Parts: sequence; structure tokens; C-alpha cells
Amino acid sequence: RAQREAGDLAGQLTALLRQERFEEAFSQVLSKSDLPLVTWLCQSINPALLFAGPRRALSSPVVLSLVQQLGFDLAAEPGLKVAWLLHATAQLDRRDPLVSAHIPGILRDLQLKLLAMDRSREAGAPDGGVAGADLKALLRTCAGLLA
Repeated sequence: RAQREAGDLAGQLTALLRQERFEEAFSQVLSKSDLPLVTWLCQSINPALLFAGPRRALSSPVVLSLVQQLGFDLAAEPGLKVAWLLHATAQLDRRDPLVSAHIPGILRDLQLKLLAMDRSREAGAPDGGVAGADLKALLRTCAGLLA
């Protein structure tokens, strides 16, 4: 039964993506707090295309929830997550009253995890597909939003 429900959900999400109903797809996935499912959805879309253009595909609360959930565990799929986090954090507006109170706590936590990842990389640990330039850019974006 659980497998059938997962298949049904994947089908629903795929249909929403084809219809470019990104807010609805991400809201459904993020509400489940299921990181593998969030990761699967992110693998299904190019973040550069999703966040391109003047019209925002995702609302500020959805973007912040995405940042929080992707940043929870950077060990699995770190390259994918850092790429998505780089695009998503660039969309955050700390003046937005819907998310402004929550941005500092979420980004401080993310920043600590990114700094630990950066130290590990510098110590010679495998990079997990994370481009050093992307990691540095994400750290700068977080620092700018926290300033």
C-alpha cells in the first residue's frame, strides 16, 4: 500500500511539474517533511530554470522551507543540494514579512553546516560533487542575508 501511495504521489508531482504548477508541487512535498522526497523533486527540475525570469515560481515561505529542508542533511546528494540552495537563497528577501523572522535561525544553522563542509573539503575530504566556487558563493549569500 505504501509503495502504491508513493507511486501515486510521484505521478501527481510529475503531472504538476509538466503543468508548471511548481508552487503546488513543492508545497505538497515540503509539507511531508520527507527529505528523500524533496531531493527527488529537486532532481526532477533544473533550479536555474525554476528560478529564472522575473516571475517567482515559488513563494517566499516555500523557498525558505526548501532551504531549511535541503540544509538539514548535506551529506546525501551534497552537490545537488548546494546547487539548489545557491539558487533558493538568492530568492530570499529578508524584508519579506512572511519570512523575515525565520530567515536568521534557518540561515545560521545552514551557515554552520556549510562552514563544516568547507573545512572538511580543505582538509582533503571528498567533495561529494560540490563545486568549491558554489560553496563559497552560498556562504557569501548566507552572510549577506544575515548581515
